[in-house]
Amino acid sequence: MMQDTATFLELVDDVKISELIKCAGNKRCEASGVHLKDGYLHIIFDDDSHLLRLKLDWRQAGEEPVLLELKGTAAGYEDITYQSSTNRWYCLIETAEMHSGIFMPRIDEFDESFTFIKSYWLNFPFKTSSKGFEGLSILRYAGNDYLLGLCEGNKCKSGNAGIEPGKGRIQVFKLALENWEHVGTIRLPKTVLFKDYSSLDFCNGCLTVISQSSSAMWVGRLRAEPAGFEDLLKDDGELFLFPHDEKDRIMYCNLEGVTWLGNDRLVVVSDKAKSDQSNRCARKEQSIHIFKLSAVRSAHELNRYE
Repeated sequence: MMQDTATFLELVDDVKISELIKCAGNKRCEASGVHLKDGYLHIIFDDDSHLLRLKLDWRQAGEEPVLLELKGTAAGYEDITYQSSTNRWYCLIETAEMHSGIFMPRIDEFDESFTFIKSYWLNFPFKTSSKGFEGLSILRYAGNDYLLGLCEGNKCKSGNAGIEPGKGRIQVFKLALENWEHVGTIRLPKTVLFKDYSSLDFCNGCLTVISQSSSAMWVGRLRAEPAGFEDLLKDDGELFLFPHDEKDRIMYCNLEGVTWLGNDRLVVVSDKAKSDQSNRCARKEQSIHIFKLSAVRSAHELNRYE
């Protein structure tokens, strides 16, 4: 995968979440994860415990979006996924303090109607509460279900160590009795030079990972018969960039969740822009975006973008 050549994604449609629901008081519609099921988008927020459910064709559906309260253990979630074999929803808590100075990710399990069932620790410790798992997905592979947790920082590190590109990691868990046990690590190719990692999705035999800081997406195909998780990826995959403005600057600065609609379209949701970011970032914040694959174009290296 050449770093100076990438496929640009093309915007199909987008909408501010505040146009769909009322973001009252201190609630800022900070979307952090999305999952498509049965023609509905299910969107969660990292600053609120509600879930937004709306038809994929929300402009013509004639059906109002619905806010459901998730009565789990968290005040907000980082990502959401669905396990079809058990009809269970899982919502991700980036990290929580298990013991003094020990932080680990958690997931809350809900049934089909989003009734809370149970909370699980994911046995993968972090040194701080600020950099943990940002993405969650179910990998149905070789007859087994695995839970995938995407580390926000490179090599699952925080601080300066976490921004050194080329060390993306996905941690793999398998349900054993009553716990999800850590069973392996998927290392993204070294050619994936992302500064951070903000969401993932598994669909049609491919892993998809997006980056907020790099405003980019990587898609990797899985081998039919790998020797193990270290041999899971077929090749270096493909790199895609989210659209830039007329001055070749990043516009989509806060992308958080991703789900595929089909072979060439995907939905991404965005968080609130940070106070130190450009005004152009705020124009695309707290929104739902639909993109499609477009033609290959020349692009600069991801590392030059802030």
